[in-house]
Amino acid sequence: MTPQQLEIDAPPALHDFPIVSAGARSNTGLPKFTPHRGVAATTFATSVDTPRTIRVALAGCGVVGGGLVRLLHESAPAIAARFGVRFDLVRVLVRDLNRERNLPLDSRLFTNDIEAFLAHDSDVIIEAVGGNEPARTIASAALRRGTKVITANKELVASHGDSLSALAREHGASLDFGAAVGGSAPVISTLRDLVGASTPLSVRGILNGTSNYVISLLERGASLDGALASARELGLAEADCARDLDGRDAAAKLAIIAWIAFGIRPADLHVRRTPLVPGLERLVRFATITGARLRLIAECTRLPGDRVTASVEPVIVHSESAFGRTVLEENRVEVDLGWRSPLSVSGPGAGGPPTAAALLGDLLRVSPPPNDRGPGATQFLSVADPREHRWLVGAHLDAVALQRTSTAVGVRSERCASDGPDAALITAPASWKSAQRLIAALDSVSAAPSVARYETCKEAEVLQ
Repeated sequence: MTPQQLEIDAPPALHDFPIVSAGARSNTGLPKFTPHRGVAATTFATSVDTPRTIRVALAGCGVVGGGLVRLLHESAPAIAARFGVRFDLVRVLVRDLNRERNLPLDSRLFTNDIEAFLAHDSDVIIEAVGGNEPARTIASAALRRGTKVITANKELVASHGDSLSALAREHGASLDFGAAVGGSAPVISTLRDLVGASTPLSVRGILNGTSNYVISLLERGASLDGALASARELGLAEADCARDLDGRDAAAKLAIIAWIAFGIRPADLHVRRTPLVPGLERLVRFATITGARLRLIAECTRLPGDRVTASVEPVIVHSESAFGRTVLEENRVEVDLGWRSPLSVSGPGAGGPPTAAALLGDLLRVSPPPNDRGPGATQFLSVADPREHRWLVGAHLDAVALQRTSTAVGVRSERCASDGPDAALITAPASWKSAQRLIAALDSVSAAPSVARYETCKEAEVLQ
């Protein structure tokens, strides 16, 4: 098992959205909103004194986009009363015009023609398509014409966030992506608005609700297949959730965090990424034996000399720590500013409603978000982690053979134990390169090794 760099999936072809015009089958059995000004706009508002109208075009109407439509409909009275605005949904871009969506929308709003969608007048475009394309095409075209763009697409922002932000500045537009990280936990807005010009010592957290949900169910005795099936049934996982379990999703979010917190372009961030699978069930089992909990932790840490190191990897934490108590689909992020305790935000991080709520928060923002730290800010360099850590290494091997292998590659172990056909040891503080030597040696004898950073305090350890 080796660390992997941040990877962004290849973009799908633009023909996923065919450039055609066609009528749509009406969604029946739902309330319709009265069209006005000759277009089938859906107005989410109630009677308040002359509320300001904001025209919204929505690209994508799946779990997140559909959740936002419902939220705008249900929250219209509160939004009009508190903020004095109403939202007119003027266009919705979808792949399949004939799909039944069970939303309170006039079917004439839907189109699968990207050019027609972009040509329609709107004040804000919300991108909820996902992936790199056509999301980048939509965002770029909107920003060039000075339109505000809001997205929850971490792949888009991790791949093109800095160039899109520059495009927004050039054309007097704005790019907001607070919903791209943390779901309902306001991670990006905390870093941009509350922390402001302060540079954190570190930002670390649980950034993927799907994997945390799966780990929580494994801790309660479920199998991996059963935990994944439960996550999919609840809408917390896609059919293919490889990006959640191998850390790519969290790494994309971490790249955005490092950009906002340290000014490192997402493409320039080197992330040590260690997947949860294979070996996840073994790691959860041995973490439990030590009285601890396994979590997928993403972090970027400031080092002396204006350097920053970043990682996404399994970490074994104390069961009573804040991360150990973060269960199911919850996300939690801690920002260390050198205070007595870290600044922390938490909330559900998987599923449509939390992300839709975050999109609504970005939609209600009035001023352009301060995405860039500015030319006068300290320039940080992304580097590999030079520090030593303790590691828990598990393998399909007996304890004596595992300890002998560790000694042979020069990695000192503090304790070792067996559990059925598997064994695990906790190393003395060692560099990642040293841990890799042990993993490679175990791979060479087909021992199926798995590894996690070990962070629990020694007093809590019970592995004998």
